[in-house]
Amino acid sequence: MEDYSKKVRRKDRQETDEAFLIEMLEKSPACSVAIEKKGFPMMHVAFFVYDEANKEIIFHFSKHGYAGQLITDGKKACVSVYKYGKLYTAAKAVDFGCEYQSVIIYGKIRIVSHEAEHMAAMEMFFNKFFSHIPENTFEAMTAAQAKPIYVAKIKIDDWFGKEHLVPDGALDAFYYPASPVI
Repeated sequence: MEDYSKKVRRKDRQETDEAFLIEMLEKSPACSVAIEKKGFPMMHVAFFVYDEANKEIIFHFSKHGYAGQLITDGKKACVSVYKYGKLYTAAKAVDFGCEYQSVIIYGKIRIVSHEAEHMAAMEMFFNKFFSHIPENTFEAMTAAQAKPIYVAKIKIDDWFGKEHLVPDGALDAFYYPASPVI
């Protein structure tokens, strides 16, 4: 048996353009990381950054709890990044559906242990999420302040994407009526 399936069942929805995969990773804030574990996989939801130069997903976590015990060097992982769009209707209920874009990534975890690499990763997070905040309104993070934040990298061994948009034959299309904000 293979470690994981490299096959996409719905070839009509598969995205092979690397630009699609990169854009999904650059414009998505959060991912789910499934970590190899005996019995059931451990799922960790995290904000992440994509390091295109090194083809890595970078995320952070706390050393306390299950994440700190299970997110270790060399552990196999699968990352899911997902966006949903409109729901749509059709003449038959079986043909109702939802727009989506997704990327699935396979790789192995490496815990960042060197201070310079750790701070560079923290800067990538900051630049992705907070670069619009004026620098004169806060105190910059120090290595001592960042030390309790564990950073992991997943080198991308393999990845694939999928996209499904509202089909031409849909009767109606609408967004799910819930606020995306807590």
